[in-house]
Amino acid sequence: MKKFSFLIASLLFALCVQAQAPQKFSYQTVIRNASNQLLVGQTVGIKISILQGSANGNAVYSETHTPQTNANGLATLEIGGGTLLSGNFANINWANGLFFVKTETDPNGGNNYTITNTSQLLSVPYALYAAKAPDQQQLSVSLTGDTLFLQNGGFVIIPGISAANNGGGGQIGITEHSCGADSVHNPAKTYGTMTDQQGNVYKTIVIGNQEWMAENLKTSIYRNGDSIVSLSDIDWATNSTIGSWRYYNNDSQYECPYGKLYNWYAVGDSRNVCPTGWHVPSDTEWSGLIGFLDSNYEPNAYQTSQSIIAGYKLKSTGSQYWTSPNQSVTNESGFSGLPGGVFFANTQSFYSSDRGFWWSSTDGGNYGPWCRLLFYNGGDVIRLTNPKQDGFSVRCLKD
Repeated sequence: MKKFSFLIASLLFALCVQAQAPQKFSYQTVIRNASNQLLVGQTVGIKISILQGSANGNAVYSETHTPQTNANGLATLEIGGGTLLSGNFANINWANGLFFVKTETDPNGGNNYTITNTSQLLSVPYALYAAKAPDQQQLSVSLTGDTLFLQNGGFVIIPGISAANNGGGGQIGITEHSCGADSVHNPAKTYGTMTDQQGNVYKTIVIGNQEWMAENLKTSIYRNGDSIVSLSDIDWATNSTIGSWRYYNNDSQYECPYGKLYNWYAVGDSRNVCPTGWHVPSDTEWSGLIGFLDSNYEPNAYQTSQSIIAGYKLKSTGSQYWTSPNQSVTNESGFSGLPGGVFFANTQSFYSSDRGFWWSSTDGGNYGPWCRLLFYNGGDVIRLTNPKQDGFSVRCLKD
């Protein structure tokens, strides 16, 4: 993440935190009903609880809200500003251990909460964190305002700040990848944000009734904090059942914007490569995405094209990342598919930037797990199975 300078691009913005911090922070969530349909333009009842220690920990604070969802099903509220049920928001010591946000939702706007979700609060707004830091702690803030750099060399990530400052509707008018690479996203679409278990921040996009990561996964740890190993070329073939990741061409520069490549043993590991509240999409969920973009898609395609037009709507435009010509591409879905390439374990070789492969979580048995493939020279989306040892990209889907 880039630190920034301002005042004629010459002075580092610094803060000495002593004053009382504002006792609330913005929070966004996509609301779906029990049928997984987005609730658009509807008043909903939400109970917020801050849990300490674990997803089943004690509630140190709880409150209720009745926000209205926007056209993307997003509800925006301020935690700390609702109707108090229990606890004292000002007394929460954010620097003391893990915290989780539990949301309980009544789609009808009351308090008959039928939808529950708990996710780790991987970071908190910097003013609240700083309020618990030592006096005179010097801080600097990233360009987008989503990262607080501490004087001692540490940092705290604050996902969603930019989105919250954009009227509750996410980020619009942008093409820049979260890592800083330009010309990746569709400036006409509205993007949200999510943060993985390692603190990496990604843009997200709502497509139909699904919310997808709009960027490839790049974590090197599982959800529980265990490391995902990075095996050598030969070990990918000989230790074929060990979950592993690698950079394309064994070069870390490719992580921005292509992410990491994972074998399916990492994808299928019960420790989860996706963060809390997200998962690797199943074959059926991938087909749901393709079907939303092309009503004439072939749901049972095998080793062939599932759609001949959906790829145009899924890929990033131009030839900055895709091999030329990459013609007729619109990225109208906002998915922003990139050619992350592939690592073939049996030949210990990479295949380059004219295609992108993404795993599903569905194991196809003797033929390997199901996956999806996009090419540079058309709008095809190929549905195929593939050996588990190979290295593909991963997108996470919101639960």
